[in-house]
Amino acid sequence: MPNSNNRPWYSYVLLAIVFSAVAWFILNNLDEITRYNFRFKYSNLILCFVFVNAAYIAIAFIWFKISISCGLNASLLKACEAWFLSLLGKYVPGKVTLFLVRFDAYRKYSKRKVAVAISIEQISSMAAGSILFLVALTSSVQIVPYYIKWVSCIGAVLFLLLLWPPIFMSLINHGFKFLKREPIKEFPPYGVLIRFVFAYIFAGLLQGMGFYFVLNSYSPVDFRYFLIIAGIYEAASLIGLAAVFAPSGIGVREGILFICLSSFIPKPAVIVGAITIRLITTAAELLLAGFFLAAYKIRTNRSGEHGGRPLE
Repeated sequence: MPNSNNRPWYSYVLLAIVFSAVAWFILNNLDEITRYNFRFKYSNLILCFVFVNAAYIAIAFIWFKISISCGLNASLLKACEAWFLSLLGKYVPGKVTLFLVRFDAYRKYSKRKVAVAISIEQISSMAAGSILFLVALTSSVQIVPYYIKWVSCIGAVLFLLLLWPPIFMSLINHGFKFLKREPIKEFPPYGVLIRFVFAYIFAGLLQGMGFYFVLNSYSPVDFRYFLIIAGIYEAASLIGLAAVFAPSGIGVREGILFICLSSFIPKPAVIVGAITIRLITTAAELLLAGFFLAAYKIRTNRSGEHGGRPLE
């Protein structure tokens, strides 16, 4: 596992800047938070937890389908165990652990196939996030700068192009050539990859619904804002994941939510809601990771299965 102490100095600087900005935003609005008349609805928090868990299970199932399409013929239970354990790797600074855990979980399979499957997963989810964000901005009643819409549109087109088999295979084979590995010769059809993108959009809507219920547990939010909330939350989560200097995107995701949602939702509700969704998602990740780890160990102890048949 990578040692977080080996992180470059600028990574600590960026993380300090992010935390300082978040702390400033919260402290600057602390008086408004303490005076705000929160409308607590614990039933909404329960619904949020249900939708967050449903979203994670859906994403794990998408990974299973991606892995199968790439020749990683492990069971659904094994795929879920591998995905949820690797998800916890995002809490390690640099997020390299996220990928290393996945490789370790499929250590009896071809590393090239695992690398291809992870690449499809990452690009498909980013394409889905860009599309969901674009749809949210287009349908929003808010005035959104055109350059933001153009950026999300370009991002969606770019990621969809990267998934096109001739382009994807060319890029990844150049990487394998650099690493002195054999190139891949087979790749899932483009139609299958597009279905993965739409599946990730569905999972993003489930996550957005969870965050919508969190916000509603503190302050009434009209359902007409659901799409923009889901789109911003998905974009903030992907940007947070891409921010390698921030473990689990902490601070980055919250900062984006503070900035983008405060224009049409009361700031106190946004601040408390962003912190609440962080706690709920972390609890869900730990719960599901523990569940699938225990379930897989019980199954392997009973059946003698040890992670699958090596393919290469």
